[in-house]
Amino acid sequence: MLLKIKISIIVLLFFLAKPAFSQPLVGFQMGLNLAKLVGDEQNEETRARLGLAPYLSFDFPINNILIIETGISYSMQGMQRTRIEKTPTSVFTTDTKYQLDYVVVPVYVMENFEDFYAKIGPYGAYAVSAVEKWEMSENTAGVITNTSGTNLEFPGQINLYDIGLSFGFGYIHYFDNRRHRRTRYRRRRTTPVLQIDLKYNLGLITLDKTGNNSDLNFKNRVFTFGLTFNSILD
Repeated sequence: MLLKIKISIIVLLFFLAKPAFSQPLVGFQMGLNLAKLVGDEQNEETRARLGLAPYLSFDFPINNILIIETGISYSMQGMQRTRIEKTPTSVFTTDTKYQLDYVVVPVYVMENFEDFYAKIGPYGAYAVSAVEKWEMSENTAGVITNTSGTNLEFPGQINLYDIGLSFGFGYIHYFDNRRHRRTRYRRRRTTPVLQIDLKYNLGLITLDKTGNNSDLNFKNRVFTFGLTFNSILD
């Protein structure tokens, strides 16, 4: 319920912003995620998950420097961890893959410095897919037994929503060198650009839904590298 209220507020602000900031500039970004879940230190090794992060953005220019950016992204996140447990007779090695796919809605304040920009703002996210897969190897007196499976209870054990802060910066390549010219009637026009974008999402919500499961004491951390085709106001 709390997530639905927050999403409703974001959607309401989005539509209220349209008349205030005029028609938005629409862009599409293809992003690549390097995602991890941090917090649990009982692992021998953790590995980031590589995933795609397509992003449809809407820019609302306030002036020639400041822009309000929002949009919607499908973000593939999670990680893989390895845990080793030893008994007097056996060694158990468990590899667990967490595959979390979120729908993410950020709201940025962006400052444009001609060829470069920086942005910061909050985001809200909801997991539309949550999968935990595991593989366990048991070594007993040199005899190795392998088993694997999927934790069907995983979606019910975690918070499906996430809230956090996002930081980003990037480089802008202009396809039209006449962008600094103004028409006789000073009408606004747009110039096509390519943006090279790097951002970092800092999740603030713990994955563990109950608060007492140390195996799920995780928070999302995501680096995203993206290429965005967009327009800017001249």
